[in-house]
Amino acid sequence: MSVIEVEAKFQAQDVREAILANGGRVLGEVSFEDTYYDTKECALTTQDRWLRRRDDAWELKVPVAETKRSGGERTVFREIEGAEPVAAELRRLYPNLFSIDARCSEAALEAAGCAAFAQFRTTRGKFEIRGCRLDLDHASFGHSVLEIEAVVQTPEEVPAAERKIREVADLVGAKPLQHNSGGKLETYIRRHVPHVLEALVAAGVLKEEEEPDDYT
Repeated sequence: MSVIEVEAKFQAQDVREAILANGGRVLGEVSFEDTYYDTKECALTTQDRWLRRRDDAWELKVPVAETKRSGGERTVFREIEGAEPVAAELRRLYPNLFSIDARCSEAALEAAGCAAFAQFRTTRGKFEIRGCRLDLDHASFGHSVLEIEAVVQTPEEVPAAERKIREVADLVGAKPLQHNSGGKLETYIRRHVPHVLEALVAAGVLKEEEEPDDYT
């Protein structure tokens, strides 16, 4: 399955009362572990492509626009889910690197020279309002963030999804990210994986010091 995920990140805050006061729903709480993979040369991440295993499920995020820039508070990705679709996309994107026959697996990635470079657990409070999903995430390495997301099927729907996210952010009083703050993975890389950060800065995927956009 492949969809386009439009997401904006904000300071972590309790949005439960605002959600309920405006007709939204509290969906509950979940916990999961993310493991991210790349080659030693960062062949995926330097192209703003993100391969992860969330618990036992494989996912690959590919930018919709060829901007090669995922840092900061706004992201628009095509998200591929499932071991077989992810393997097929990796073969298409990197035919000389991946010879994965049918399904993505730890063994297949190791054969392609891929290894885990980030791993952490997240406790997530889940909410829904006006066609958007809100996730209040607390990561095991001490970082928290509020994410507001809308899912669409085509690139033409992205601007409307971004407008909807802005409206929901205003509705619940979401506050912009502070200086040099970002999503969970970006923050993990900045704190704990200096060689990946260096490669991403050189490739233009991340800035040396992130300055979040003004989401207005």
